[in-house]
Formats: sequence, structure tokens, C-alpha cells
Amino acid sequence: MPHVLLIDDDQDLVAGNKAALVAKGFRVSEAYSGNDGYKALLKEMPDVVVLDCMMEEFTSGFELAHDIALKYPTLPIIMVTGVHEHMSSAWQYGPEDKRWLPIHKWMEKPVPVAKLIEAIEELVKKKAETASKP
Repeated sequence: MPHVLLIDDDQDLVAGNKAALVAKGFRVSEAYSGNDGYKALLKEMPDVVVLDCMMEEFTSGFELAHDIALKYPTLPIIMVTGVHEHMSSAWQYGPEDKRWLPIHKWMEKPVPVAKLIEAIEELVKKKAETASKP
């Protein structure tokens, strides 16, 4: 049963996503700030992190993504955010941006739960395939 760590300061969003993920058979931990998210990650390593970028500070999620990628480069990170509300609508995230934003998938809020589950399942599968290669 894959373990997902949800890190977002929106407690209602976390509760809704957690309920949907648990119903699909995932084990879920949650944290409501970047600092608490990092502590939760150290306490029990998840298979995937779902991370908001704007929490206690505008850049909290970006900074946490870098911290995670440095220490755990194979841990998949999905960044789920409404950052476009605060940036130019012309800005888009692409795979070439991994050098400055080390995440595996970018999803713009509001994210339908079915799409989030699909993204998590895809990353869990890729991680397992990578781990099984010699």
C-alpha cells in the first residue's frame, strides 16, 4: 500500500484529498507547513509527496522541494498549487525546469481528486520500475 505525504496549509483540502486517497487504498500522512512536512518526511519516508508551494511563506514549497531533492533525489514530488494567481499566466512548468524546480509533476489548483490519484499512481509505478532495474 503506497504511502503519500500531503503537505498543504489548506486543512480542508488535505482532509478531502486524504479521504479520497485512503478510500483508494493509499496510506496517507499530512502536514500543514513546510517545516512540519519535512519533519513528517523524516519520521516516515513516503512513496510520493504532494506539496503546495505557498504556505507559511510564498516560497515555502519551492524551498522544501529543493531540500527534499537534495537529500532524497528519487522521491517523487507532485507540486499542487494556485501559484498562477500570483504570477504571469504566461509562465508554464516543463521538464526542462527540473534544474531550478526539482519536482516530478506540476498540477494547478483546483485539481480534481481523480487526476491527483492518477498522477500519484503513475509516479508510484515509475518509482517501482526504476527501483527494480539492475
